[in-house]
Amino acid sequence: MSSSAFDAAVRLLKGRAKSRAKLERALSARGYPAAEIEAALERVTKLGYVNDERYSEAKARTGLANGRSLEDVQRRLEADGVPAATAQAAARAAADEVGYDALAAARALLYKRRLTGVKGARFLAARGFSEHVIERLCGGDVDLEGG
Repeated sequence: MSSSAFDAAVRLLKGRAKSRAKLERALSARGYPAAEIEAALERVTKLGYVNDERYSEAKARTGLANGRSLEDVQRRLEADGVPAATAQAAARAAADEVGYDALAAARALLYKRRLTGVKGARFLAARGFSEHVIERLCGGDVDLEGG
């Protein structure tokens, strides 16, 4: 290969921050050997280019600002390869920072999208809001399963 895994990692990080696990998957998909990937990951971590805590906090703030539920933000971080404890801590810290209120966030989303009833309930469910929040805003007789 013409470039090292480290060079590829730096290029991948130029466009957007990534979790360590996500960066590892990207390098692996490009065919770099496992030992070279591990060395590159250690180097970018040591240089501060990759930091799962910082990445998680920024991603959590953005997710909450975009109308995602606290649980959905945490689930997405874990899907990015962030350890569960780090994802949970970042989501909770972001929620505390912005004064997150699930009911108010869901209400604002419904208003912004002009959704009510079943469509509103399904939209909120897709965003990870609890059944309790959905029932309060969309009514108790909404069938989210579509049956």
